[in-house]
Amino acid sequence: MKKNTKRRRKILETKYFGFLIGLFLFGFILLLNENTSIFSNIEEQMLDVHFGFKTVTGRESIQEGVLQEEFDPKISDDILIVAIDFNSLSQFGKWPFPRYREADLLNSFSRIQNQDERERSVFLDIFFIEPDEKGYDDVLLLEAIDDNERVFLETVLDEFPPSSREYDEFFSRQDVLIERWGKITNIQGDWHEIPAFYGLQPPLIPFAEKSRGYGHANFNTDSDKVYRRQQLVAKSSRLVESFRLDDLISMSSALPVDSSRFERLEWVDKKERPHTIPPGTTPEDFAQIVEEIKENAPLRTVDTDNDGTIDESYHVIRKYQDIFVPAITLSLALDYFNKSCDDLEVVLGEYIRIPEPMKFDVENSTWLPYEITVRDAVYNADEVLEKPAETRILEEIKIPIDEYGNMLINYMGPKSFADPQGRKTFPVRSFAGYAANPPGTDPETWPRTKALGNKIIMVGAFARGIADDEKPTPFGLMYGVEIHANALNTILMDNFLHHVPAWVNYLVLFAAVMLVALISSRMPTLWALVLLLAGLLALFLTVSIVFESRNLIIDYSPSAIAAVLTFLSIIAYRVMTEERDKRMIRNMFGKYVSPGVVDHLIDNPPELGGVDKQLTVFFSDVRGFTTLSESMTPQELLNHLNVYFTLMTDIILDYKGTLDKYVGDEIMCFWGAPLPQEEHALLACQCALKQKKALEELNASWPPEKRINIGIGINSGIMTVGNVGSEGRMNYTLMGDPVNLGARLEGTNKQYGTTIIISEFTYGFVKDKVTARELDNIRVKGKNKPVLIYELVDCLDDGASGPAAG
Repeated sequence: MKKNTKRRRKILETKYFGFLIGLFLFGFILLLNENTSIFSNIEEQMLDVHFGFKTVTGRESIQEGVLQEEFDPKISDDILIVAIDFNSLSQFGKWPFPRYREADLLNSFSRIQNQDERERSVFLDIFFIEPDEKGYDDVLLLEAIDDNERVFLETVLDEFPPSSREYDEFFSRQDVLIERWGKITNIQGDWHEIPAFYGLQPPLIPFAEKSRGYGHANFNTDSDKVYRRQQLVAKSSRLVESFRLDDLISMSSALPVDSSRFERLEWVDKKERPHTIPPGTTPEDFAQIVEEIKENAPLRTVDTDNDGTIDESYHVIRKYQDIFVPAITLSLALDYFNKSCDDLEVVLGEYIRIPEPMKFDVENSTWLPYEITVRDAVYNADEVLEKPAETRILEEIKIPIDEYGNMLINYMGPKSFADPQGRKTFPVRSFAGYAANPPGTDPETWPRTKALGNKIIMVGAFARGIADDEKPTPFGLMYGVEIHANALNTILMDNFLHHVPAWVNYLVLFAAVMLVALISSRMPTLWALVLLLAGLLALFLTVSIVFESRNLIIDYSPSAIAAVLTFLSIIAYRVMTEERDKRMIRNMFGKYVSPGVVDHLIDNPPELGGVDKQLTVFFSDVRGFTTLSESMTPQELLNHLNVYFTLMTDIILDYKGTLDKYVGDEIMCFWGAPLPQEEHALLACQCALKQKKALEELNASWPPEKRINIGIGINSGIMTVGNVGSEGRMNYTLMGDPVNLGARLEGTNKQYGTTIIISEFTYGFVKDKVTARELDNIRVKGKNKPVLIYELVDCLDDGASGPAAG
């Protein structure tokens, strides 16, 4: 029973209990991470920090007006932004331009003599939702799109459906786009969970019919309204028909949906939140859903005769057919790889797979397997090639996506500027530079090339005020067309950001918590704080380096927050427990040992409780106390003894002794506990000699009738030292036969007329360091075996002249 109690006490010590605190916080942080968005929101901010530390392209001025740019090998050479910039506005007037300007732009790309050096595609980040005021301009643009044959247009998906007047028209436009380019059909995973878009704004049908392809231009913001990802697979939902709930109940055994055609049933609650009725719902589950609809869905009311009185009310269930629309960047990438939507394999929550991507070789006018540069070529100072570039052929491209079809965009740097002297992450050319002087219709007058072979040209707003198109990104505000460029580059360069497996984050979290628990529970608080801060910095640098070099995202905030909480919790526990222990030690030993020893005991707490140790016990007693007391009043006697006790106690403490108690005129003390002392016997002997000498000096200042004589007994041996008493009041003292022998030796001084007697056991420890006179072999009360005793005369190292090192 006693053993179990000790074990419970041990586990509550900070150095052990700190690990329990760490384990608790580890589990607590895991629960928060799995069940709330606290850490995911913080990690979004951390992602911005990692982007801020990325190595971006640099520039160097080699002479006045001449800049040399360092290009990042992870940025595709085949992405070109054509900016509707301030220069274009200056030349062509206010935005939007007449549509013949876009026609001139497209004609400048398509009208070159060497058609093999044509651009791969042209993305117009411009809306063509409504006809132009001048119909002739629309005709010119449509002819230019038809002649170019490589134009991609965008559609915008809306959360709310269009008006009933526009509903069929807008979805008919989308049908034309799908007929031209396609839609995504090979989808694995729970596509019902993808948020639905019920409205859309596609281009006019004539434009859709002339385009090569399309894609949605939507971006989803994170919780802090920053654009970090693009939904490569979006769900456009078209209403097929509506049902009364009662009518649906009657056909519950066979719900009127075909999941293979991406059909689904949906109801909306009173907070306008949509809920899909899962396919394959059993009658029992359907009955439960019906009850939920009746409780939480609003009723549709009908006044059939228009008399102001509601004639009937019912719950509405809607049937939708979902169409999965590719993002414009995904469509541009597919076209660049000579693939179509039918080639895609989509596994929600995992990846989008593009098999066997190709790339058009302009020089040989043929399609070749797609390869990217792993390492740039190395040239010496004389521009002589030392190491050729290393490339890697990609047999497939797997785009990591979440369960909603979102891809994290690997931004390559801050926003670019259209000005030739401005900073650029992607190459930017002015819209006016291409559209101002378009070639005519005579092929003989066309330029041989525009140096745009196989490039993806992205045309969009690049000036403030012409469109609400600047959006917050990890690198600050950026025009929408450049966000598209970053997303496209992420795909083309196979440069995806990947989250490490969950177990890696858990391992980092566990290691951080346990390491902090270790240092916080075993080191001084200040050093633990320094190591904590150093560890947090080291973890941050490691996470940033891994992000930069490997495109791997390791969660930082859960580990960092858990580490700080562990540190604070353990320090708080130390304050509560160790301060209590310090007070206990100070109260217990403050009256027994010197302040220096108390401080040492606080930093190195002793083993409290009864323990057996090799110790030296010391007893001293006043001789002729009765005679002395008869010559003084009780008050004078008390004051006189206090002077004596003060002097004797100070000497004991000076020699690192532990005061046990005063018993009348007797003093009991010992050496070797609570702190171990190798020379406990020598210290006791030195203390006794010092007391004898100090008492002689004190007596010289007193009249003869007040002088004090003492006897001292010293013994060494194995004694039990510990707390004796009750829970409320206890004393740190010694027990055992060696203690009794020490007390007997003190009284033996009377028989031999000596002052200090030590036992043979003490003498054995100090015989080479003291001068002693053998007195006798005596048999003390309670002992059968005689004990050899000695009179202590002096210390050879003159220890009696001052305190010894303890």
